[in-house]
Amino acid sequence: MNVSKQIVGYLISRSLVLASVETCTAGAIAAMLAEQRGAPRCLALGYIAYPEAAIRTLPGVQAPTLDREGALSEAVAREAAQGALGPPALHPANAATVAFASMGTLSLDHDDPRAVVAHCFAWACRHGDRVYCESETVAFSGTRHDIRRSIARRALLGVPRFVDRIARM
Repeated sequence: MNVSKQIVGYLISRSLVLASVETCTAGAIAAMLAEQRGAPRCLALGYIAYPEAAIRTLPGVQAPTLDREGALSEAVAREAAQGALGPPALHPANAATVAFASMGTLSLDHDDPRAVVAHCFAWACRHGDRVYCESETVAFSGTRHDIRRSIARRALLGVPRFVDRIARM
């Protein structure tokens, strides 16, 4: 089964609405979901921020964290995921209940199939009156295309893995 189709089905079956934050995939992950039937029922919004200056403008990202940890860190990814989720009172148009942040860079020299790139992910969800978040850093190798595809797959498959773990709490 197509991963994006699987995730849209998962989100709809649990009445979840997703927000995304993407850097080097530049919205490709959200676009993959948007191509699926039912996507309007489970997608809220997406942020694309590639350079550090843009990452600084993301909701939830704190300048001290960015200065201390760097733009491509789990700490910044967690702040970005939680910021995308946003408090409903401050972001009434954002009905998101789950969010992911995918933070990394790919340069033109990543066309070498032996290239290895570290990438940070974070997932956040609202469960009851609390927001939960977790993050991880993963190393990917391959061509630029292969790495982007792997990043998208990891970000999407992380949603049910994370949400199901939180739901069992």
